Amino acid sequence: MGQRQRESERAARRRKAARVLPASAAAALVLWAVLGGVGLVLGLVLVVGTTWLLYRPTGPSSWAKGASGERRTAQLMRSLERDGWVALHDRAIPGSSANLDHLLVSPTGEVVYVDTKAWTSTRSTLRLQDGQLWYGRYPQTRALDTVAWEARQASRVLGVPVAAYVAVHGAAVPGGQLHLQGVTVLGAKVLVRSLRNRAPVPGAVGVIPQQLARRAEQLLPPAS
Repeated sequence: MGQRQRESERAARRRKAARVLPASAAAALVLWAVLGGVGLVLGLVLVVGTTWLLYRPTGPSSWAKGASGERRTAQLMRSLERDGWVALHDRAIPGSSANLDHLLVSPTGEVVYVDTKAWTSTRSTLRLQDGQLWYGRYPQTRALDTVAWEARQASRVLGVPVAAYVAVHGAAVPGGQLHLQGVTVLGAKVLVRSLRNRAPVPGAVGVIPQQLARRAEQLLPPAS
């Protein structure tokens, strides 16, 4: 997720700059033509100020918050690792720019993909409306579709079923846990308990966990 967020934020800034900077440059030329030297100075101030506003640091970006959330999720998974689970973090999907936040292989050979969402705004809440999950004013249908797609890609690479989870930091999940679009959404604090209580996944029986974990390490390399 971290890589996707970084690319999305950079692309958004480039699009905004492509709209705003030419307009401020044109305004600077008009000031120069009308006011002469004074206008040139004012125009330069306008362009520099606009550039600074576009690229100034604005506190932790969404991808930085996401990275922090991923670290907290990884810490929660340490108790699973002590119980024999194998946890792989920030793994690349071959043939794609997407990455898997966390991939878990259980002692019985089940594979679970966990995507971290740092939905921590105090002004926005999660809610279920018309069969869709919303965070503040924004539906999360596309985000959940992406998580389900990533789980399918991991399943294709590994040749076994992969369950899809979203671990939410910050916002409360309606009802404590939801299952939408093939994805289980729940609060990060209850993730470990939920995974321990999972029913066995059909098709995972007979898989040797150690071999599956090694296959995942080889076929899903580190994203960074």
